[in-house]
Amino acid sequence: MSDVSMTYTANTSKDMMEENNPMYTTSAPKRNSTVNFFILSILFLVCSMSLFASGPWQTFTNTSHVFDIITQGDKLLFSSWGGVIEITAPDANTSISLWEQTNSWNTGNGLPNNDIRHLQSMSNTSALWFGSEIDGISIVSPKGIQVLNESIGLPSNRVRKILEAGDRILVATASGIAEYYYLPGVSFPLMLHRYNRQNTGGVLLSDELTGMALSSNRYLWLCSSAGLNYVHLDSLDIDSAWKVLNTPNVLGIAPTLEINDNYIAVGTGSSIYRHSVNPYQPGWTTFVAGVQLKDETISTFALDGNDDLWVAYGTWDEDKMLYRDQDSLKALISRIEPNGTVQHFVFGENGLGNRCVSRILCKDGNVYLGTWGDGVYRLEDGGWNSFKANGIGFPKITQIAVDKNHTVWFSSGNYAAGSTRKSALGVSRWKDGIWETFNVANSPLHSDNILAVNVDSRNRKWFGAWDVSTAQSPPTWRHGLTIWDDQDNTWTYMSNKGTRLWNDETGAWSGFLPGLPSLMCAVIPYIGTDLYGNVFVGESGKGFTIFNPEDDSLGTLQIPSLNRQVVNYMCHNGRQYFFGSRIDRGLAIWNHDSVPFTGDTDHWVVPPCSELLLSSDIYGVVTVNSPYEGIQHWIAASTGLFMWDETYWYKYDTAIKRYRYNALTNEWDRNLLYYVDEERLYGAERTFPTCIFKDPFERIWIGTVGNGISMYDPVKERFTNYYPANSPLLSAHITALGYEPNQGLLLIGTPDGLNTFEIGKTVKNPSKLVTLKAYPNPFYPSPGNNVQIVNEPSGEMPVGTNGCRIYDSSGALVMKLKENDFFRFEWDGRNKAGNYCASGVYFFVISTKDKEVGRGKIMLIRKD
Repeated sequence: MSDVSMTYTANTSKDMMEENNPMYTTSAPKRNSTVNFFILSILFLVCSMSLFASGPWQTFTNTSHVFDIITQGDKLLFSSWGGVIEITAPDANTSISLWEQTNSWNTGNGLPNNDIRHLQSMSNTSALWFGSEIDGISIVSPKGIQVLNESIGLPSNRVRKILEAGDRILVATASGIAEYYYLPGVSFPLMLHRYNRQNTGGVLLSDELTGMALSSNRYLWLCSSAGLNYVHLDSLDIDSAWKVLNTPNVLGIAPTLEINDNYIAVGTGSSIYRHSVNPYQPGWTTFVAGVQLKDETISTFALDGNDDLWVAYGTWDEDKMLYRDQDSLKALISRIEPNGTVQHFVFGENGLGNRCVSRILCKDGNVYLGTWGDGVYRLEDGGWNSFKANGIGFPKITQIAVDKNHTVWFSSGNYAAGSTRKSALGVSRWKDGIWETFNVANSPLHSDNILAVNVDSRNRKWFGAWDVSTAQSPPTWRHGLTIWDDQDNTWTYMSNKGTRLWNDETGAWSGFLPGLPSLMCAVIPYIGTDLYGNVFVGESGKGFTIFNPEDDSLGTLQIPSLNRQVVNYMCHNGRQYFFGSRIDRGLAIWNHDSVPFTGDTDHWVVPPCSELLLSSDIYGVVTVNSPYEGIQHWIAASTGLFMWDETYWYKYDTAIKRYRYNALTNEWDRNLLYYVDEERLYGAERTFPTCIFKDPFERIWIGTVGNGISMYDPVKERFTNYYPANSPLLSAHITALGYEPNQGLLLIGTPDGLNTFEIGKTVKNPSKLVTLKAYPNPFYPSPGNNVQIVNEPSGEMPVGTNGCRIYDSSGALVMKLKENDFFRFEWDGRNKAGNYCASGVYFFVISTKDKEVGRGKIMLIRKD
């Protein structure tokens, strides 16, 4: 888990961010070029990471899928598709399972990309270099985060390896090598040279490198699908010093490269070739599948200090970012000793799990395994112990549901059969800061491609999967839905064939039971509930099957206006039912509070505007009661953001605040304009909604595909925008929104993990007045700046109605305060007349429902 909890200053604009982070561009340095003072001056201005936005945020990514591992003293760092985690050993004898997470980095706190493939710790500068797959290098140091990419000379943003070579740093990329160094007094690395096939006399076999290593005799080794190069580190500038070492069976394969003090090893799919680090010694030692190795594709390998070869197995799919299903593999890793002794470590033995090993690090007598889903293992006393970060089980969040115990559920499915990139990894549960992930391998869940998740009136969890194609999905996956009652741990499976029950004793599903309900089909994009406790199971191409709270089927529902019944949304607000489609005819409204049914056409309303009627995907509907205009139904669609007040249809936009649909002309007329300097929808960026959510305080949150979140306040009638440039959002693409009442958190799902944003609480936890704190103190009153009065350690006032009075030094009453949405008191420094108070000491007295009294003082300082 990446957990970053921060407090930010409010109202920082994108322009201010750009002003504080000057961009710079320079041409790629030529070979043997010098760096002039002008470039040095600009590079010196590269700023460290700045954090700014409103309110406290948290970031949660998935870091159990490991790409690389390094050590740094008593610390271990590992990278993943969710950023980088640092863990620290409390002492030398502590098992890795008890190490503590001490740091993390991701897009929420400064990285340009979470997909970090390579790590390097620099001993000369104490900096960490993170190489990504598509966004170059991030340099983390006490000064902040700096970025190297193609715009400032990096040969390619696709980084293959980073090495420290004395006072130089070498970076292998998909388009050649870059050599950097640090000029004394300059904190930004300067490029010294670039090496590629053209400027090495054609000896470098390919610019598209797949590996790089530096041997103890100072030879630099480089591999590609064209073969293996070597050159002495002191002779990089000499074309004739670049050599080719003939390697068996490398051509056409993307080889990988590993090294120790004595040997260099090249891996080529299912074989490994080992050679002395002395390039002039003859001969290769070959390790092949079916002899020393298992007859499987090699995922990764390493050489330890005893010249043992460690080999792991698994076939990587870069498009889907996963390893092949492990059912066919008999061994997870193998160790081959110099004398030929082979030891295989199999799944489920000696502490190992069943996930592919993606990285092996042999360092200081230790062997570490990075796995694709189970975190990091270390070999300890002949067995394997592991560290798995407490985090969400996948990057991409599809839907969010909160149950009656305030536990949050996240799904990871997609509109596709089988696995897709960063998704289809089951469901995750978040309760009291603890994450747990459920999938086919560890629970009766019927599929990992869970697209729909919701909670019924009995607090049972409903999980719906998209279609399953046997050609694309694992054979253990099923379509349909699973219902889990986690109170008594009973599981029910339902499909178009009927209903099954899970038998805990046998660990298997029963046959389909007679007399129990079934679905029309088993492709489930959405599961909705109404205010009567009924559950609407959306079945793409069929409409809805409706179940009452006792699981009796109330029948099926086909929407008259939909041609293909490709449903993907429903909601009930107590006045109407709203239904949405995907790649169909958009929005349909049952304009009555009775449960809709097929055949009744009296209550159906369809929008008159084509944007909501033809080929529009509906992502959500919320209803608010505006203090000025009454009932408003807001609709997020692929064609824009709309509102219906039950008389007129409106469309909100970035140029004109609001249009009103003219049924006579079939056009949108201007209705409301933005004020000068008023913040605009989507931050004035051209994008469209992906989800919409109404919080308990009647504010509307709109997620977008390209610029974060817009929040609309119906009282102020204003938009406020949050995007990666002014907040710690993991991504500009928002996939789902929800609310956790215990902590008062807006839940923000993205393709790269979860952000939470504290927006106000609706649940008060029992507490007593313990320690009252006012901050900031001293307090400088100004518009938008308040002093907070908080009851520590709970952070909120006791249950019940509490009051706070502010007195001046003479004992005169200055102001009476009410609790805010966070169950705290806040004061803007004004008196009852609305005027700012004079500088001085002020006293606050808090009284509770149970007659408790607490006191404190505030130093107020006027700047004028």
